[in-house]
Amino acid sequence: MRRVIARAAFACVLVLGAGTAAAEDRASYAVEWEAPKELRELFEKHLPPPAADAAEERGALRRWMREVRRRAPEIAAAEGWFSAKVEVTEQDGRVRAVLAPGDRATIESVEIAFRGDLAGAGAFREARRSDLQASWQLAAGAIFRQAAWDEAKARLVEALTDDDYAAGELASSEARVDAQSAKVRLTLVVDSGPAFSLGEVQVSGLARYPKFLVDRQLDIDPGEPYRTERLLDLQRALQSAPWFANVQVEIERDRASPKRVPVRISVLERPVADVAVSLGYGTDVGARGEVSLRYRNVLGRGYDMHSALQADKTRQIGYADFYLPPGTVGAPFLGTLATKDSVGLLGEHTSNQGLDTRRVAIAAHRQFLYEGLELRLGLSFQNEQAIPDGAERTIKRALAPLGRLVWRSVDNPLDPTRGGVLTVQVAGGAKAALSDQDFVKTYAQYQHWFAITPVDQLILRAEAGYTIAPSRTGIPEDFLFRAGGSRSVRGYAYQSLGPRDGDAVVGGRYLATGTAEYVRWLTPEWGAAVFVDMGDAADARADLSGNLGYGVGARWRTAAGPLAIDIAYGERDRKVRVGFSVSVAF
Repeated sequence: MRRVIARAAFACVLVLGAGTAAAEDRASYAVEWEAPKELRELFEKHLPPPAADAAEERGALRRWMREVRRRAPEIAAAEGWFSAKVEVTEQDGRVRAVLAPGDRATIESVEIAFRGDLAGAGAFREARRSDLQASWQLAAGAIFRQAAWDEAKARLVEALTDDDYAAGELASSEARVDAQSAKVRLTLVVDSGPAFSLGEVQVSGLARYPKFLVDRQLDIDPGEPYRTERLLDLQRALQSAPWFANVQVEIERDRASPKRVPVRISVLERPVADVAVSLGYGTDVGARGEVSLRYRNVLGRGYDMHSALQADKTRQIGYADFYLPPGTVGAPFLGTLATKDSVGLLGEHTSNQGLDTRRVAIAAHRQFLYEGLELRLGLSFQNEQAIPDGAERTIKRALAPLGRLVWRSVDNPLDPTRGGVLTVQVAGGAKAALSDQDFVKTYAQYQHWFAITPVDQLILRAEAGYTIAPSRTGIPEDFLFRAGGSRSVRGYAYQSLGPRDGDAVVGGRYLATGTAEYVRWLTPEWGAAVFVDMGDAADARADLSGNLGYGVGARWRTAAGPLAIDIAYGERDRKVRVGFSVSVAF
């Protein structure tokens, strides 16, 4: 016996059991299924038995048994058993359903024919045909399943239309089944239609921002072959820009007009300005507040300004950073890199551990992005006044070229469970170029997350810094190191580890800290941790001490990442400190 399966032959097989939700709260007949495991699971899911305490339970049971005799073979056929037979019996309240599946069908042959431009002569077309045939997912010998058949056809059309043939389609498809031999012959006809090429770009939706912000992202040459990835790259680039909440990039797939098809870009603009207020509290700095303004069209040129006023008991700061429209640059071996240029101004006052500083700074940076790498190069000038308790006031200036490299390879940027993040920083200054001291600052930090089990996690962190200089005299605090606090060596006050100048803790030329933390997640949201930290900052390597801090903590998963609440004991100070930090934005 032979049968032909049309494209949607089993589209409705698995949508069963309407009205069963109301019966879930009532006792149901116990049904014993005898069938292959994967079919038994489908039957249990999509053919639930009727409630045993229904008013007309015998009638409901008979109707269900008829439904099983009709539907069970259809479900089995969708999974490749085309000669399945089912027998349902009931005795003394026990229901037994036995399925004799027969042989499971396998694919005997696959034939793919081509129409349209792709059927023509030439090495390019022959290569495309070979690639499409090689990409077919259901090879001879594979088990035939309706879901796999539908998926394979969808992937074939997707592979066809990704490049050149934007209006390609599957003209016909047939699965011819021989139920007696359990063999299936597949035949498909692919109609590529004409080859498409891209034309001029048309932009719609702009009202607040100038068109050149879109134009500078364009790299499409009119007449180039249609490539889906080219349009997706353009869409991603515009979507990641600060001015647009949504971007659609598409073409008209009209077979009658395949040459130089206009590329249509539709944008939904973001507001030009955003104002935000946030309040927070942390054990390092106490209560803190922030008012921020983001203005995305400075000077009508699309410059993106990020500015804020922040204040807590140790630090008050105001800044404004101006980001130029993103661009691209070519790089050897890496191809095209995304870039972002910025300039910024900053004024800051800090008072902590007996050291009072007032600092103004101006800086310019260029940021390069490549997959998991972020490189930031820049130049900054700082003028700092430092007033240590019990020591002389000093003025420190530095014109410093600087670089920062961040490499990320984690499974979740906000809540990593495995992988690592490496940060490396380098900066330097010279007396010959507007700095009060010759120095080179080097810094590196690496943190790694190990997933021991699905609920157990080990976190290791190490950081080291060295500012190469004759002494720390004349070097701004931004290029020196202090340690201690909830994000450093827990159990010690914030930035309390470092050399002393008078009665104040100041920045040193050396830094070394490390952390080992073990977390067990007791529920999906809550976990418990044990940890040990060690480290110090000093002005000479010989003065570095292994200050120990250790303790226990709670972890709470939030939308912004895990919140840590720690109780830590610092051996040097012989004190217990609680550490946590939380912020609320308005």
